[in-house]
Amino acid sequence: MNNQLFTYGKNSIRKHNLEKRKLQTIFFPNKWNFHYFFNLMKDCQQFIIACVSEIDHSWIIKLLVLLANGGRKIYLIMDCKENQKNDEQFQAVICELLIESQFRIKIVVNTKKYENLPTNFCVIDGKVLITTSANWTINSFNKSHEWMMLDKKYDNIVEMIEIFEQMWNQFKFVTFINEDIALLDNEDSQFQSVFTYQLDCIVDTL
Repeated sequence: MNNQLFTYGKNSIRKHNLEKRKLQTIFFPNKWNFHYFFNLMKDCQQFIIACVSEIDHSWIIKLLVLLANGGRKIYLIMDCKENQKNDEQFQAVICELLIESQFRIKIVVNTKKYENLPTNFCVIDGKVLITTSANWTINSFNKSHEWMMLDKKYDNIVEMIEIFEQMWNQFKFVTFINEDIALLDNEDSQFQSVFTYQLDCIVDTL
């Protein structure tokens, strides 16, 4: 009996330690933590889907463009409230993401007046889910007190991808018409999300 309890105890500890390794929390401002997060995205091999209210960090913007031009699929959901539509910085970010990637990056925006996006999150290659209080902005990473959780639990990753796909269909697709930013109904985006879920990894089949 004692041996059985000892074995059970060891197995419980192993399971607990495994679960702990699947969850990691880091905090900002901290330059090493930012580099850790940045390198996770840099190592992307297939796709990044992200729901982020605001993006202005030049390193992240340039990396997303580089990844998209290198064949990775990048899908972004962002906020675009009434006061942002004519904001020069917002327009500059959208222009850089779309034009520099030759429209390989796909973006939809939330224009609903009384409905904000949920907690910022992204999924990289179906292998890690990142939820965070931080927008992808210079202030969030360099000045604000923010947290970021990295989750490698398969069920959580699958569920968040499904939530992302549902959200994608609710918002406006961003493109250019006659050199002006245009927000189209989502059926005009010609986007079809086809993710294949597997236990070892989630493979993007687009």
